[in-house]
Amino acid sequence: MRARRAAGFTLIELLVVIAIIGILAAILIPTASGVRSSAQRARTRVQFAQWAAAIEAFRREYGHYPQFDPSHKVNGGASASGEHLFHDILAGRRRDGQPIAGLALAQNRRRMAFHSFGQTELGGGTQPALALICDAQGNTDIAVLVDRNLDGRIDAADYPVLPSVSREGALIGAPAIPPSGLSLPVAFYSAAANATVAAPEFVVSW
Repeated sequence: MRARRAAGFTLIELLVVIAIIGILAAILIPTASGVRSSAQRARTRVQFAQWAAAIEAFRREYGHYPQFDPSHKVNGGASASGEHLFHDILAGRRRDGQPIAGLALAQNRRRMAFHSFGQTELGGGTQPALALICDAQGNTDIAVLVDRNLDGRIDAADYPVLPSVSREGALIGAPAIPPSGLSLPVAFYSAAANATVAAPEFVVSW
């Protein structure tokens, strides 16, 4: 008696299955990427809100806003010696845990901790003590603005030219703000993960 041949897929059926898998992948992969990008944006805005709250706490304590690096960047002026003005002023200590000194100490005289920077925020360097502050998208080029003249808004009187930010080495620029300015005392922005020179996009705190 001849044995019955086991049932199997024909070549056409296999090709159909492969085509369906390809279509599903084309639909799901961009969707997953979009969800991940949205989550990173949301986490970045949370970071910006926390940093802004820390700067406001500094103002309440000392009666004025801290003066960061003249570049108006979060990582501006970070030195190989371990000094990092933005971090040191708000954390009340250096990234290596040592006491603050110099310009940071001159401003935060009581060495108060207004914000504790977590490991995920110090991910822009190979050495923890020299790591740069980054947002949830991995950006280390982050602009920080404050109401310098204390008129209740951030506008051209505070910053005639907004600092440009980059993404992966490409200079993206700066976001547009209303002619009347921003009705808030502290603002942050960085380039979005998919930003390009031709299609600039930003994550902003307002």
